[in-house]
Amino acid sequence: MRGPRWSIAKPASGDFLPIIIGGIFLLLSLPGFFMVLLYSDQGSEGLRGALLIILGGGMMIGTLFVLLGLRICSFPGSWLYRITHGRIFSR
Repeated sequence: MRGPRWSIAKPASGDFLPIIIGGIFLLLSLPGFFMVLLYSDQGSEGLRGALLIILGGGMMIGTLFVLLGLRICSFPGSWLYRITHGRIFSR
């Protein structure tokens, strides 16, 4: 007996939840990343490195969610569909 499968969005459903999740990740991670990168103190190198890794990971997760959402919401034949499905040069 198989249990229920958990997924954020079903493929080809037009669900925009991954775009919202990715936007939230980016909204929370991006300003903090640049603040730590540009305005950190001299004596906080160890904490700075850990924060940059964590916030950079949040930015990557957010970007992946946004790309997943764009892939789900794009229509076949559009330029966005071709870019997100790796069919840039085919017609």
